[in-house]
Amino acid sequence: MENRNNVVSIGQGAANLGRTFWSFQYPHQIVSDPNLGLDEKRAILSAWASDEHAVESFPTLRHLPGTPFPVTFSSIMDARLQLDRMTGSNDDEPEPPHGAAKRAREVLRDAA
Repeated sequence: MENRNNVVSIGQGAANLGRTFWSFQYPHQIVSDPNLGLDEKRAILSAWASDEHAVESFPTLRHLPGTPFPVTFSSIMDARLQLDRMTGSNDDEPEPPHGAAKRAREVLRDAA
């Protein structure tokens, strides 16, 4: 990553985006940026959340080069969740198998 005049270049690490991004102060600014595609937003948030950018002695903070200050890991994950909700997707939670919800209701009903 490179930082030139408040520009963060994410090339060879984070998803090989090969594109320059203006620096952001907060993760939610990435989600609302109209100039970034969905995959780019996810790649930036993932890079920001990675252990590579963890602040030494403060593992709950992440500092992406080009940003003015560290942010909490939870704020990055909240931004990712917001992005997933906006797009109607959630890669982290697999779909339950067919009929699982019905079986769960039956188990709860029988237990009562």
